[in-house]
Amino acid sequence: MSQSEFKWNKRRKHYAYSHKKCNSKEENILLTSKPFVKKKKRGKERVILKNVPLYHHPNPNKEGQFYVIPRNYVDESTDFDSRIYNWNWNRNDKRKIKRIKKSRKRK
Repeated sequence: MSQSEFKWNKRRKHYAYSHKKCNSKEENILLTSKPFVKKKKRGKERVILKNVPLYHHPNPNKEGQFYVIPRNYVDESTDFDSRIYNWNWNRNDKRKIKRIKKSRKRK
């Protein structure tokens, strides 16, 4: 079933755009303020993903530069906070989100 909600992802500690629900799992895209996703391995940091910049944060009260991690995450429904935020994507960001949603699914 399709849905579109902004929630807090407790497991990944980011706001998330949940766009697809299947049984007890939800597909989501994470919002962040960092331009890169880094991973530490044996004391060295590596850049794994370059995040997609947003025109505006979905929350109209937020100021600054924000990004979307270009990856679909699949998490349990219990990993999300019960509060649903009444946010919307900016007109200039919708195409970016649509491309991420269509990209290959990650588990």
